[in-house]
Amino acid sequence: MKPRTATKKINKNNLITKIDPKSLISEDFRVIRTNIDYSRIDSQYKSIMITSPEPNSGKSVVSANLAVVFAQQGKSTLLIDGDLRKSSVQYFFPEVRSAGLTALLTGRISLEEAIEETEVKNLFVLPAGFISTNPAELLSSKKMKELFKRLLTMYEQIIIDTPPILAVADAQIISSLVDGTILVFRSGYTSKTNAKKSVHVLQQVHGKIICSILNDHKNKKDAYYYGK
Repeated sequence: MKPRTATKKINKNNLITKIDPKSLISEDFRVIRTNIDYSRIDSQYKSIMITSPEPNSGKSVVSANLAVVFAQQGKSTLLIDGDLRKSSVQYFFPEVRSAGLTALLTGRISLEEAIEETEVKNLFVLPAGFISTNPAELLSSKKMKELFKRLLTMYEQIIIDTPPILAVADAQIISSLVDGTILVFRSGYTSKTNAKKSVHVLQQVHGKIICSILNDHKNKKDAYYYGK
């Protein structure tokens, strides 16, 4: 078996922080990064999970661009594709061809083989790899917990892109590993009901919500709006 590669058309504008770091949208992401950096008094949010209530809300775009701006800050940054069902990270970083997290957790490859450098300085990616038949079991395994502890000693910033939180249990599982969670809502798409449900689900598993990000915010000058 070979790892999945980027077979669908890549919209380069999705990784705007890399291709046009001086753009207004790139500045939006830097503002979000700064707000995250200064939102915690006692310590930093070293590990951050990014999810949304439903698919197609733009969480993966947010994950990839936030990872880029943290790396541009000079931090050694790891972007993990925690969606073992329908991964997206490889579409932003086609240079990454590792067999990924699934192969790592099932013992097929080593950590050194699983993580790859990207074209962005300081940014590394651990892709999802193969589609898993038992993603929830892999993510809740002892091996995943041990892996995450090790990664925290290796990188200054970790960003994890996960499946939608209302769709499957995977994001709830990962929320127990990270310092905090960012919820991505899409303007004109995410209902108030689903937004409230996603907050409730995270609260039930004692997940720390850092903020919410309103994506595709066309009525304002900002394409991305940060909110507590």
